[in-house]
Amino acid sequence: MKIVNLRILQLCLAFCLLLSSNVQAQTDTDILLASEYYQQGDYEKAYTLYQKLSKYQHIIYEIHKNYVDVLLKLQKTDEVEKYLKKQAKNFPYEGMFTVDYGMLLIQQGKPKEANKVFEEFIETIRKDDNQIRNNARYFINASQYDYAEKLYLAGRKNGKDKFVYELAGLYSLSGKTDQMIAEYLEILSYAPDNIDYVQNVLQVRLRDDEDYEKLEAQLVELIQKNPEQSAYSELMIWYFLQRKEFYRAFLQAKALDKRKGLEGTEIYNIGELAYRNKDFGAAVKIFDYLTNTYKEQMIYPLARRMLVKSREEQVKNTFPVDMLKIRTLANDYATMIQELGVRQQTAEAFRSLAQLQAFYLQNKDTAVVLLQQVINGRMNGISQDMIDGTKLDLGDIYLLKSEPWEATLLYSQVEKSAKETNLGHQAKLKNAKLYYYKGDFEYAKGQLDVLKQATTREISNDAMQLSLLISDNLELDTSATALTEFASIDLTVYQGQLETALQQYDIFLKKYNGHSLTDEVLWAKANIYSKQGRWQEAILALDQLLKEYSDDILADDANFALAKIYEENIKDKNKAMELYQKQLTQFTNSVFTAEARKRFRALRGDVLN
Repeated sequence: MKIVNLRILQLCLAFCLLLSSNVQAQTDTDILLASEYYQQGDYEKAYTLYQKLSKYQHIIYEIHKNYVDVLLKLQKTDEVEKYLKKQAKNFPYEGMFTVDYGMLLIQQGKPKEANKVFEEFIETIRKDDNQIRNNARYFINASQYDYAEKLYLAGRKNGKDKFVYELAGLYSLSGKTDQMIAEYLEILSYAPDNIDYVQNVLQVRLRDDEDYEKLEAQLVELIQKNPEQSAYSELMIWYFLQRKEFYRAFLQAKALDKRKGLEGTEIYNIGELAYRNKDFGAAVKIFDYLTNTYKEQMIYPLARRMLVKSREEQVKNTFPVDMLKIRTLANDYATMIQELGVRQQTAEAFRSLAQLQAFYLQNKDTAVVLLQQVINGRMNGISQDMIDGTKLDLGDIYLLKSEPWEATLLYSQVEKSAKETNLGHQAKLKNAKLYYYKGDFEYAKGQLDVLKQATTREISNDAMQLSLLISDNLELDTSATALTEFASIDLTVYQGQLETALQQYDIFLKKYNGHSLTDEVLWAKANIYSKQGRWQEAILALDQLLKEYSDDILADDANFALAKIYEENIKDKNKAMELYQKQLTQFTNSVFTAEARKRFRALRGDVLN
C-alpha cells in the first residue's frame, strides 16, 4: 500500500514539474511576442499580453518599462495608476515602481500626492545604506534631484561621512556648484590623502571663472577655521597654479613650507612654473626669497641660478630695455661664475652671459670666447645636450656677426648629433630660418614642413607660421622679389639694427603698396617701436593692422598687444578693458583668450594682486 502511495506521489510531482515547465515556456514566449508587438508599435496586442503577464510577480521587472509605456500610449490612465500603486505596495523597497508612480502623479497635476509617496519611500529605506545607494539612481534618472538629495541626506544621519561622493556627483549633475565644492572639500576633512582625487575631479567639474571663485571663497574660509589642516592649503596652492597666479601660490606655500619642513622644494617648483609661464616678476620674487632664506641649503645654487635667469628675462622683456640693468645682469652672471667656479653647474651661466654680451652689449667676440669654453670641454661631466645647446647659441652669434656659413655649420652639427630630439628640431628650425634670410625659400620651406610634426608645440607653431608666410607670398609673387627683400629686413632686425630696419620697412611699403606682406610689415614695425618704448607709434601701426586686416591671422595678436600697451604703458585702464573684452568676443579661438580674461578681471577688480 505504501509503495502504491509513493508511486502516486511521484507521478503527481512529475506532472507538476511538467506543468510548471510548460507554463514557464509559455511565459517566455509571451514576453518575446509582447516585446515584438511593442517594437512594431502594435500596442493593443502588446497590451493584451502584458496585462496577462503582469499577474506574475517574478517577471514584473522584465516587463515593467514596456507595460507602463503601452498603458500611457493607449491612455489607460486609471489602469496605469492602479498598476503602479499596486507594484509600489508589493515592492516597498524598490524605487523603480515608487518613482514611476510618483512621476505619474506629477504628470496628472498631483504634486502633493507625489511628494507624499516619495517622502514615505525615503522614510522606509533611510536606515539602509545599500537601499539608499541603489534607489537614489531612480530619482536621478527621473531628474528628481531634490528627492535624491533628501534620500542621501537622510542616509547621512547614519554616519557623518556617508554619501559624500554621491552627493558631490549629484550636486555637479544638478548644477549646485557651491554644494558640490563643499562635499569634495568635506572629503579632505577626514581623508586628506585623497587630495589628488579631489584635485582631479574639481579640474573636470569646475567649468568657468565663477566656479573657481566659489572654490577660492570656500577654501579661504576653511583655511581660516582649520589652519592646522594642510590639505586645504595644498589645495589652495593647486588652485592658484590652475589660475596661473604664481605669486599667490608662493605666498600660500611659504607657510606650508615652514610647517612641513620642506626646505624650499615646493616653492622652487612654483618658481619654475612661473618662469616657464613667462611670469618673470613672480619668478624673481620667489627665487629671491629662496636665496635669502636657504643660503646654507642644497637648493641655494639652483635658486641663485634661476633668480638671475628670471631677472634676465624680466629685463629683456621690459621695453625699452634698460641697459644699466643689462650690465648689472652681466655682472651677476660673472659673479656667479666666480663664486661657483668653471664647472658643469655654471655652463648655463656662461651661455646666458654670452647672450647678453653679444645681443645687448655688442661684445660679440667676448661671447664667442665664453661659449667656446663650454664647447671645448673645459668643464668635466658636461652633457652632450649642453654642448649641443651651446653650439646653437654660438651659431646664433655667428649669424649676428654676418657669418652665415659658420652658423649653418654649427646648426648642422647639432641636427646630426641630436637627431629627432628637441635640440635637433631647434637646429633644423634655425637652419631653415637662415636659408629664409638668404632667400632660398624652397629649401627653407621643405625643412619647415618637416618640422610641422615636431613634438614641441612652440617649434611646430614657428615652423608652420614661417612655412605659411613663404607659401602664401610665393603663390602671389612667383618672382619672390618682395619676399626676398622682406626676409633680408628680417635679418636686419635679428642683428639688432632696428633704425635701419624701420627705414627699410617704410621703403618696402611704398615700393609694394598693398602687398600681402603689408600686415607682416606693420606687425614687425609695431614690435620694434615697442622695444624702443615708442608707444604712440606702436599704437598707430597696430591700429592700422586691425583696421585693414581685421580677418587676418595676426589680428588677434595685434589686438592683445595693443591692449597690453594701453594697460602697462599708457595706463589707460578703460581702453585696455575694452580691447581685452574685444579679445574675448571677437577672437574666441585666440591663444591669448585665457590671459585676456585674467587681465580683464584684474582691471575690473575681481582678482587680488
